[in-house]
Amino acid sequence: MSNLSNATVAVIGEATIAKIFRALGFDCFYDTERDALLARCDQLTADGYRIILILEHEAAKIDDYLDAHAADVYPIILPIPDTLAGSQYGMTRLRANLAKAIGRQVEGENI
Repeated sequence: MSNLSNATVAVIGEATIAKIFRALGFDCFYDTERDALLARCDQLTADGYRIILILEHEAAKIDDYLDAHAADVYPIILPIPDTLAGSQYGMTRLRANLAKAIGRQVEGENI
């Protein structure tokens, strides 16, 4: 099993929520506008980040970008549920990613 450094994980989203992840040692970026989000994802990719967690409210703004890069090995870009969106966008994409990873549909509340 590889040793994943926190420095290879970034979190993008609204500052009041994303800052929580700083306590875990992750690098946090507070972009919220579509163009800034796209530029940040490209920059983090160029900088060698392996995992990019993006709050669902922001992820919904770049859905086409996420779809276009879904097959990329790295970085793994995962929308994560937040308290701002009030949607199931993050959970829906998370289920889709899990289904792709394990080769079958993921059902229910317990992922």
